[in-house]
Amino acid sequence: MTKDNVLRGLSHLLINYKVGDKVIVAIDPREHNSTPHRRFQGKVGTIKEVGKRSLKVAIMFDKKQKILQTRLNHIKLIHT
Repeated sequence: MTKDNVLRGLSHLLINYKVGDKVIVAIDPREHNSTPHRRFQGKVGTIKEVGKRSLKVAIMFDKKQKILQTRLNHIKLIHT
């Protein structure tokens, strides 16, 4: 196994997230605080609220809207 595609450093903290941005849930195993459930891995959602250290992300799971409260290193911004 290689670790070439692993995000290193603090670059995920330097991204400015805005309400309405599309993000992908990418669980980071290095931090266990506020980790989303594994069924949300790879799901796409929109940011509903931005805090200092956490985000609230709305995800459509089946026919229901789920709100995840997670830290910045568990999500990735979709570049469009």
